[in-house]
Amino acid sequence: DALMEEKAAKDSKPIKVTLPDGKVVEAESWKTTPYQVASGISQGLADNTVIAKVNNSVWDLDRPLEDDCSLQLLKFDDEEAQAVYWHSSAHILGEAMEKVYGGCLCYGPPIESGFYYDMFLENNDGVSSNDFPYLENLCKKIIKEKQPFERLEIKKETLLEMFKYNKFKCRILKEKVTTPTTTVYRCGPLIDLCRGPHVRHTGKIKSLKIHKNSSTYWEGKADMETLQRIYGISFPDPKMLKEWENLMFDHRPRSWRELPLRMADFGVLHRNELSGALTGLTRVRRFQQDDAHIFCSMEQIEEEIKGCLDFLRTVYDVFGFTFKLNLSTRPEKFLGDPQMWDQAEKVIGRLFISAFIDIQIKDAIGRYHQCATIQLDFQLPIRFNLCFIGRDGDDQKRPVIIHRAILGSVERMIAILTESCGGKWPLWLSPRQVMVVPVGPTCDEYAEKVKQEFHSNGFMSDVDADSGCTLNKKIRNAQLAQYNFILVVGEKEKTSNTVNVRTRDNKVHGEHSVEGCIERLRQLKASRSKNAEEEF
Repeated sequence: DALMEEKAAKDSKPIKVTLPDGKVVEAESWKTTPYQVASGISQGLADNTVIAKVNNSVWDLDRPLEDDCSLQLLKFDDEEAQAVYWHSSAHILGEAMEKVYGGCLCYGPPIESGFYYDMFLENNDGVSSNDFPYLENLCKKIIKEKQPFERLEIKKETLLEMFKYNKFKCRILKEKVTTPTTTVYRCGPLIDLCRGPHVRHTGKIKSLKIHKNSSTYWEGKADMETLQRIYGISFPDPKMLKEWENLMFDHRPRSWRELPLRMADFGVLHRNELSGALTGLTRVRRFQQDDAHIFCSMEQIEEEIKGCLDFLRTVYDVFGFTFKLNLSTRPEKFLGDPQMWDQAEKVIGRLFISAFIDIQIKDAIGRYHQCATIQLDFQLPIRFNLCFIGRDGDDQKRPVIIHRAILGSVERMIAILTESCGGKWPLWLSPRQVMVVPVGPTCDEYAEKVKQEFHSNGFMSDVDADSGCTLNKKIRNAQLAQYNFILVVGEKEKTSNTVNVRTRDNKVHGEHSVEGCIERLRQLKASRSKNAEEEF
């Protein structure tokens, strides 16, 4: 950054930037960036541009232009832009993999359909597909932070020192870098050898899915170290991810034995709601939904929808919600094969269900909100020409897709839960489960120790060590903040390794050992007790 500022101060001069339509834009070398040029044309263009192309070479949008040049602004539909988009997504995956596995990152390039990252793990440890949801959540967190991609030029010897913990990066530096300096990209805590370019920041990746893992060898040589490879795909629009999932069904011949095929899609959605229709968290323009897409045969519809309804009933019973169903059947103007509709409606008659089930729950003041949905989709399999091989050998059998959401909009569900609980979250769901209150400063260290024990056992716990408050004031503050349990510790408790337990409703349960208290709270949490404070 300092070097760039120095160049901008010393070498800046007026330059001409020629756009594809022949228009010439005035700019300043070492100051004006492609993103600024795009913003001058249209903010929408700037926001939708993935990468720039300067004199036919791809170029970071935030990297200053250096001289007179031609400039193209590439969107995701361009193959070079897709490669950059997926390369940036690979860095996000690499950052998440370092946090989860702590191994040595190797290569993370874009490929024809997505990206992958290789990592070396000690002791021949492997990667499980069970890790994918956690990895995806970490990636989403990185995306939400909008970490900028920063291009840095660093001396080779400095990088060898920086990467001395990673023998693979050192090999790349020694064998493939022949110049005194080379480029790296910084993205949050991750610094990686990379020529770039990249998108402006991680927030540009709108939907990301990890879908496969495998083992490989370093640089494909069988006599070298075994690496773990994780594959992903990403898009600038969640709808494109859904289309990709449909194509993934059809990317190879499918057999009836593989059905039902269930795919989860926990993506960010956008809806252009009118401003007057927006109501707190219950109706927003940007939300997340727990979608699932189930590919099944006509014969499996009944069993799958029964499973969806059982899942729905189980989840809503936990929350204590009752719900009503709104049913829809075949409209006058319908899409899909009439014979498939006839078959589906026979199932509908048996199940008292419909092609679209809209589940509504009542909030604390009696309003109904649409949350869960179950929908039969006959049209997408036709549009994408999805087929599978049936029991009879017919390779043109058409599947049905069941779109299912249990919570629906997560934001709306949180709003309804918040109102129904009145802010008094049950222990198993509460963001404030335990507050440890020391009687005086001499007990602060013991209070912190107790807090850490509860935290390591999976409880959201805090300590109020504010010496400016009286004991009664601390207890009252914790009750007003709706901590489920307030654990008071003094000299007596410190000596006997106990805590004095009371609740947010001021019910006193008395003195209990720390281990006994943790075990009881674990039981109440596991049972999803609605009134753990009384049952303690």
